[in-house]
Amino acid sequence: MGLRFDPMGGGQFKQAVKAIIEAEGQPIRQLEAHKAKEQARLKLFQEFKSKFSGMDKAISDLSDFQKFRELKVDLGDGATQASVTVDKNKAQPGSYSIQIDQLAARTSIISNGFSDPDEKSLGLGYVVFNMPNGDSKEILIDEDKASLRGMATAINSSDSPLRASVIKDMSDPENPWKLIMTAKKDGGENQIDVPELYFMDGDKDISFDNKKEAKNAQVQIDGFPVELGSNEIADFLPGVNLHLKQAKADSPFNLSITEDTQKMTGKVKGLVDGMNEILGFISKQNSVDAGTDTSASFAGDTSLQNVEYRLRNLMQEAFPSGSEDKGNFHWIHLNELGVEFDKTGKLNFKEDKFQKALETNFDAISEGITGEHGLAVQLKETISSYTQAGTGLLGIRERGINDRIRDMDRQIDEKTKRLDVRQQNLTDQFARLEGTLADMQRQGAALNSLGGGGGGGNIVSQLLGG
Repeated sequence: MGLRFDPMGGGQFKQAVKAIIEAEGQPIRQLEAHKAKEQARLKLFQEFKSKFSGMDKAISDLSDFQKFRELKVDLGDGATQASVTVDKNKAQPGSYSIQIDQLAARTSIISNGFSDPDEKSLGLGYVVFNMPNGDSKEILIDEDKASLRGMATAINSSDSPLRASVIKDMSDPENPWKLIMTAKKDGGENQIDVPELYFMDGDKDISFDNKKEAKNAQVQIDGFPVELGSNEIADFLPGVNLHLKQAKADSPFNLSITEDTQKMTGKVKGLVDGMNEILGFISKQNSVDAGTDTSASFAGDTSLQNVEYRLRNLMQEAFPSGSEDKGNFHWIHLNELGVEFDKTGKLNFKEDKFQKALETNFDAISEGITGEHGLAVQLKETISSYTQAGTGLLGIRERGINDRIRDMDRQIDEKTKRLDVRQQNLTDQFARLEGTLADMQRQGAALNSLGGGGGGGNIVSQLLGG
């Protein structure tokens, strides 16, 4: 019986090519596995790097005294009479007695009554305002605006010193509609005169016979009377903006500005939390067991261990406060303020202890944290050595991992291309071999037919070991 060969693309030749390519593709699979581990390491490292981003804000909040210090305001019973905003960079702690005898008022003017606010009965003319600076402002009232609402629209569309509104006053049911104008600013220096009216061809005259004068606010501070030109007083005290809401003569209240130790304690807590994020990540990387794949993590990484060592040492140092010349120099130890490591290596922050210490010795503790050689400055210098663009440890390590991944991508690409060429060459070689064997098979069949099927058998089969 003669040899039988499968067609190209299947059978023995196809399996042979597949087996060869499978074996020669092993280095590529090894590279891909290695790349996957490097990508896992990169993801982990980027997570570690992100922990330092949270530290940046926490350190910034403590980087100098002005940023660290927070102030709070207590108005006591005066909260219904006034409100206060504070610029912490300008204001200073203190207590002041405030009494509001009179609010500032704005000029307001009201017209006579009309039966219909939309009736165009005023005719053609001008409204002339005398401005506080001595200038005058003319507003044209044409036929389309010759009603109360039309005049109000014309006034509000200009840069008039007053705002106009149409109101309904039912004290005169037959003519309830009136135009009221109110100055845009309060205080005596913003007094507005009654406008002059010049109209012609109207069916009904408009007049302004009732006026409320502008007034300054009357306030007493620590018993001294002062006049204020507005109910909104910027820098009433240095860094303190006062908004007057209600006058209550003979009802003084206390304005107290103090350090907000609770909010400042919260800033230190933010720093402690950020530190624990970094230390916790490193600790997790070093927690390994028999099933841990250390090649895809940072277990035993000396760089991370160095970061941990420096940060732990820094949080256990003492920081200078005061001056030897003034005789008040001493060291601030964080553990005395409620910041200390527990048995697990995690920073523990006793907020109540820190806040009480801050209330007791605010200046000294603030300097120990925010001073020239304080915690925040030293921590910033340490963190910067890791996060600085270009030269920082984190950036260098991240670039190193990315470079290795790119190099493996290049190697995989090159090896894949070579393997594709190898597969094509093998396919071509086996195709030629298959053709050769097919020719030999046909020749063997022809010889068999000449020999009558006896004697020597199939020569091609014999040559091929058949």
